[in-house]
Amino acid sequence: MGLLDWINGRTDKQRAKRAEKIRQTFGSDTELTPAMLEALTKANDVPNEPKIALYKEAVPAGAEPTRVSVGYQVEEGIHQVAVLFPDGLSILSQKRGKQKNGEPHPIAGAQVPFWGIQSVEVRTLQNADTALLVSGSDGNRPYRLGYVLTDAAEIKSLAEDIEAGRQADARRQTEAQSQTEQPKVDINSSLSTDEQLKSLQQMREMTNMPDDAYEAAVRKIKEGQTTGERRPRRGTGGSWT
Repeated sequence: MGLLDWINGRTDKQRAKRAEKIRQTFGSDTELTPAMLEALTKANDVPNEPKIALYKEAVPAGAEPTRVSVGYQVEEGIHQVAVLFPDGLSILSQKRGKQKNGEPHPIAGAQVPFWGIQSVEVRTLQNADTALLVSGSDGNRPYRLGYVLTDAAEIKSLAEDIEAGRQADARRQTEAQSQTEQPKVDINSSLSTDEQLKSLQQMREMTNMPDDAYEAAVRKIKEGQTTGERRPRRGTGGSWT
């Protein structure tokens, strides 16, 4: 831990003290689910009311955030939050104060899935602040989200978590697609066990049946779990779809 870590509250003692203050301040807020409160206790700073309002807006009903970062752009007077989920992220911001008509300034930003993110960039701005830029498409239109802090380490860490989340989400989708496309063998035959196994072996050779599908079918035959009824006339049965 260096001086910047101490300044930005990253020592273990500072993190623990911050988490306890967040629990004391927002633990009774019924609009925060246990998962939302737990993620908030690990945030980079203790949020004020405008940031808590943004946080609530950033988390869809039923979603469980995995990381929360809060910030404030001093020059522009903008409150902001970045929230990560297992399958995506939200970046929202709102200018402080009110408009001339007395209404609060509109909330900017969006919630986006990991699969639509095309680039994650970290840039140093002219005023020495560090910006996180997330670009992509939601399937209908492109987007570009920005999150700016004076703490460069927080921005870089956030970018790394987004990349890790994208990779984990891509693996889950690949595995789910593989399981969906996995062929299965349905045995429905009046043949004897030996004849069914022989027929299955022939099917395997003709269709390049995967080993796991073949082995599952063999177990099903040997366990006597076929569904066909015995008929006087013999015939081959079974299908691979």
